[in-house]
Amino acid sequence: MVETHLPELEGEQVRYNDDTWEFTGTIDVKQNGNRIRAAAMKPERVRGNTGTLNFTLDDPPASLNPGNLGQFRCELQRAANGPTLLVDRTHTADSYTLDSLSYD
Repeated sequence: MVETHLPELEGEQVRYNDDTWEFTGTIDVKQNGNRIRAAAMKPERVRGNTGTLNFTLDDPPASLNPGNLGQFRCELQRAANGPTLLVDRTHTADSYTLDSLSYD
């Protein structure tokens, strides 16, 4: 597992399980790069509930290397199958689809 902060995700919002969740910008890359966990909170609450949005790689085995993330960009997209993180690395792009939420 490796944690990093992505300013480009900070403040982005998604709807999941009838709630709006706002990315904090902090992500964890897990399971050999096959999963991304993104920290999020409910923006409409003063104290806010916090949770983790869990994304799974669409087309393994290509993925981020948790041992060496290198340079990459991450963009939230709305796809037909739900919210997706598009991770753009040198010479390749990987897509991760939101598949679960865990409350902190």
